[in-house]
Amino acid sequence: MADFKVTQLDPDTDFDNLTYWDVLIVGAGPAGLAASLTTAHRGLTTLVIEAKDQPGGQPMFLYAEKKIVDIPGFPDGITGEELSERTFRQAKNAFVQFRFEEELIAIEDTDQTEKEDPLKKVITSQGEYLCRKVILACGLLHYPRKLAVLDHLESKRVHYKTPRVTDYHGESVVVVGAGDSALDAAVMVLQRHGKVDLLIRGETASGKADSMGRIKQLGGTIRTQVEISEARYCDGQIAVTLTDGSILCADHMIVQIGFLSAKETFERLDILLNEDGSIAIDPYYETSRRGIFAVGDVHGDIKLIAVAWAEGIQAAIYAFKEITSPYWLNERRLSDYKMALIGEKMTHAASQVAKRK
Repeated sequence: MADFKVTQLDPDTDFDNLTYWDVLIVGAGPAGLAASLTTAHRGLTTLVIEAKDQPGGQPMFLYAEKKIVDIPGFPDGITGEELSERTFRQAKNAFVQFRFEEELIAIEDTDQTEKEDPLKKVITSQGEYLCRKVILACGLLHYPRKLAVLDHLESKRVHYKTPRVTDYHGESVVVVGAGDSALDAAVMVLQRHGKVDLLIRGETASGKADSMGRIKQLGGTIRTQVEISEARYCDGQIAVTLTDGSILCADHMIVQIGFLSAKETFERLDILLNEDGSIAIDPYYETSRRGIFAVGDVHGDIKLIAVAWAEGIQAAIYAFKEITSPYWLNERRLSDYKMALIGEKMTHAASQVAKRK
């Protein structure tokens, strides 16, 4: 049986002047969008902040035009762009509010309360927000690594995402990277009748061998053990000098060299982390700080869209239950904790008996 009925938030709510939000979600990827839809459908005012300029997270950033085939219910696959647009539209229809190009800076405790629930102050690069619960869904790796040698040009022709169908048609492109994202980008440009030079720092690519074969088949040039040492403008193009002394001129540069870890951001939040830098959570997706939950790639080993959806929904329900019945849930957690301690003691006692035999 469903634990709720869809509650329509009042469309006339003055969201810009709320004194606090019920739930603030960091990240508009699959986990964040699923969480926001769930809380809004339970009548909670919900704000999502996103560091990028659009929703969708990694599916939108890395697979905008590539078919994703491992999501149940889409037998022919679905592109990251279409999936993101559908979920975002669904959240907007539920009156979830969004703030883009806002980076999370800190989450502070306050002495303010709402129905005995202490409020958090979420500080971003653009402002401050009070809320009852926070759900972190920003991903463990959420900022693309950049190349300073290219960024000093301040050019809109330097890209850190994979191409769209209408991009780079018939143009010359230098792709930097050795992983699947870089190889996919090279293939997509070549399929649009573009000219590609793929630059790989090591001896071989780390991406799929069949993608490398596809690049060669489509006429792409693969250059290994090279990096860009210098970049400048030349007759409307970008000219790059490589470490082997060769010079390439291209209309566009696509850089796919991985992502920066969000570990530094997490450390600023003063929450418990696992050894790998991911966020430690309890069985209810709550972190070591009360009222702050974490879902998706920020903690999980299984990095699939369906898993991110499920975790976002579960954390949203737990946040909803804490808001509507906090004492009941806290008692449940205390009971779970006591049961876990009993289990650990029994396991320890059994191991000691086994050693004595």
